Amino acid sequence: MQNRGRRFRLGLFVLGTGALFVGLLAFILQNSLSRARMTYFILFHENVKGMVIGSKVNFQGVPIGVVADMRFQDGKTLVELRVDPSRANVQDVTRARMDRLLVTGQVTVELEGYGAAGKSLTAGAFIEPKEDPLHALTASLPEVVDQAASVLARLDRVLGHAETMLGATNQAHVEAMLAHAEHAAAELAERTVPGVTALLAQSTAAVSQAKGVATSAQETLAALARLEGDLRGFLHEASALASGLRGPVQTALASLRTSLDEMRGLARQLKLAPDSLLFGVRPAAPAGGER
Repeated sequence: MQNRGRRFRLGLFVLGTGALFVGLLAFILQNSLSRARMTYFILFHENVKGMVIGSKVNFQGVPIGVVADMRFQDGKTLVELRVDPSRANVQDVTRARMDRLLVTGQVTVELEGYGAAGKSLTAGAFIEPKEDPLHALTASLPEVVDQAASVLARLDRVLGHAETMLGATNQAHVEAMLAHAEHAAAELAERTVPGVTALLAQSTAAVSQAKGVATSAQETLAALARLEGDLRGFLHEASALASGLRGPVQTALASLRTSLDEMRGLARQLKLAPDSLLFGVRPAAPAGGER
C-alpha cells in the first residue's frame, strides 16, 4: 500500500510537470508564431567563419532577428536572415556587415543605413554587403608582409654598405683626405691672402681715383653748363641789339645812298662842264644849232 501511494504521487508529479512544460512550450510557440517574420538574403564575399545558424542580427545595435540558414554558392556565402519588421525598417539604403569579436571570434550580422527617402525592402530581397574593415586588413596582410620583407632586405643591404663605408680602410682614406684639405687650405691662405689684400688696396685706390675723376667731370660739366648759359645770354642780347639798330642803320644807309647819288651827279656835271662851278649850269644847246 505504501509503495502504491508513492507511485501514485510520483505519477501525479510527472503528469503535472509535463502539463506545465507543454503549457509553457505552447505559450512560447504561440508568442513566436504571433510575430510576423520577414526573410532577407545576403551574399558575403569574405569568409564567414564564426557565424552560425542562430547568430544575432542587429540593426544599428538593436536586435531584430537571427541567422536562419547559410550555404556556399558560386564562390560566395549565401546567408538567410529572419527579422522582426516591427523592430526596424530595412530599406534599400541599408547595408550589411559582419561584426567579429576578437576574443571569441563570434560573429553577428550588423545592418546599417536608413534614409527618409529610402524604400522598404520586400520579403526575400537581397541586402547589399559592406566589406568588413578587419577582413580587408587581414586580406592585405600578406601583401604588407611581402612589402615589409622587401623593405627589410633593402635596409639590410643599405646597412651592409654603410658598414663597409665606415670600415677602417675608408676611415683612413677620409682622415688622409681631411689632412690634405687642411694643408691645402693653409697654403691657400698663406699664398692668396697677401695677393687678395694687395688687390683690395689697388681696388680701393682705383675707386678713389675714379671718385676724383667723377668729381672733376662733374665740375667740368657744371662749368660747361655755366658757359652755355653765358653764350645763350650773349646771343640773346646780340639779337636784341641787332633788332634795335636795324632801323637807324637802314635810314643812314638810305641817306648815304642819296648823298652818293648827288655826288655822282655833281662829278658828271663837272666832267661835262668844268666851268659850271664858276658860271653856273647853262642850259644845253639844241641839237644841231650853235651854242
